[in-house]
Amino acid sequence: MSAGQPRVFDGTEWSSVLENEPQFSLKQRLQRQPMMPVFNGNGQIFVSIPNFRDGKRCGETIASIFEAAQNPDQIIVGVMEQNHANDKFCIESYCEMQDKSIYSRKKVRADAYKLIAEDSKSACPRIKQIRSVAFHNLAAKGPVYARSLTRKVVGDEEFCLQVDAHTRFAKGWDDKLKHQWAAARNEFGIISTVPASIEDMEQEAAVPRQCGVQFTDTRVPAFQSDGKVESISKPLLSHAWSAGFSFSKCHLEETAPYDPFMPYVVGVEQFVRFARFWTRGYDVYTPTENIVFHDLNPQPEGHGTDEWMEIRDDRLRRKALDRARSILQLPDGDDQLNLNNLGLYGLGNRRTLKQLADFVGLDMDQGLVLPNRGCANDTWVPYDANTSPMENLFSNPNDLEPQPEFVFRMNPTFSWGDDDDDVVNQDGDPSSPRAAAARQANRNPVSIFWNAIHIVDNRLVGVVLRLRPHPKPKIQTQKRAKRWDQQEKNRARQTKRLTNNPNTIMNALR
Repeated sequence: MSAGQPRVFDGTEWSSVLENEPQFSLKQRLQRQPMMPVFNGNGQIFVSIPNFRDGKRCGETIASIFEAAQNPDQIIVGVMEQNHANDKFCIESYCEMQDKSIYSRKKVRADAYKLIAEDSKSACPRIKQIRSVAFHNLAAKGPVYARSLTRKVVGDEEFCLQVDAHTRFAKGWDDKLKHQWAAARNEFGIISTVPASIEDMEQEAAVPRQCGVQFTDTRVPAFQSDGKVESISKPLLSHAWSAGFSFSKCHLEETAPYDPFMPYVVGVEQFVRFARFWTRGYDVYTPTENIVFHDLNPQPEGHGTDEWMEIRDDRLRRKALDRARSILQLPDGDDQLNLNNLGLYGLGNRRTLKQLADFVGLDMDQGLVLPNRGCANDTWVPYDANTSPMENLFSNPNDLEPQPEFVFRMNPTFSWGDDDDDVVNQDGDPSSPRAAAARQANRNPVSIFWNAIHIVDNRLVGVVLRLRPHPKPKIQTQKRAKRWDQQEKNRARQTKRLTNNPNTIMNALR
């Protein structure tokens, strides 16, 4: 097999990648293609970094983000700091690399220090492009909890990238990731894989690809870092996801936010979140080149990556694993957990758990990995675009868990309705903080349905007829219920007319 041929190594053998797309009729394309990308945002990228007592390398990560970016003015960094007061903080290390000292420490007693911000902090380059959440390392509950705090620092940026605190970036990484995402031709696409080693930064190495999936001793599936891909010309659909490198539109954080109720777990949480966003219509793609790199050397401050595990609460960890098994509807879950109360922390309603098991190659009931799964040619699984990515599989809560609120994100992609009365949160409450903020900003919420027609090289490649950004709220009045039903009927007629008459579609393009 020649080196220039697109191929995938699954940990055992190489397989050819079939890059030629099958030919479908117009109606088949409408059913077999994901929603094409929508380019209507500000182009900004939000980069989230959880940092556990790894300030030096985290500071180097921030420096690499800005120095290697093609458009550094378009980058916002969010850091979740988990440190002792005497540790070197991530932002502190970054500013010291810029010859700016921003913190001083005052010893208040034998075992306690007070951290004081210096007046020179504002002089640190791009400090206004860095947001942070900081808490004591003894309060750390693992990477899942830390990443869930992204909601406190993500704003109205269009794209979101999550990495680890020991990451380096290829030159022009921001433009490269946007091009990779656009090439996937999927509004709900996610560019993700296990990052390559920093030793591969100066050479053209194969791109890592996660192929294997195994049930761990926790009885929850976990992805294996066992494969790689060569010579592909466009991002390749994948059945795995890596928390160490994930790039997508920021609406992923709205529809499938990190679950703060899963403390003290690592590894298995990746499959759980993959299941949550995959059932909401998101898809993962392996990039064509290495863009993000990991420093795999030992932590220079001497704090192991699992130090937070030493102070864990075993009872909470067991509950978190029970929660993971319940979400995946595996045996030995939490019998007291009402899945209806999970809200956005549960599964979506665009695809089913059975479809997920078939796509990944698992027998979820028996806890078995199916043979001959393959890793080179995954097939995209269609879904009904009329179903909102915000719609939950279980949607009759009696005690809904607290749902995420976004401090800086004033213009969420998915919201309900065309007027102030219809801007509601997940439980249908128009008085929610998000609704109040929307009214205060005099914002026009996103249209309930998007009608997008896409032409590439004079060829009709897809029609996205309907996308409902939010499920039907709890209607309080008969008048509102009647209005909602009438709107549904009108849009259904319009959709049917467009779908059944290609000439109508082409006329709309002129």
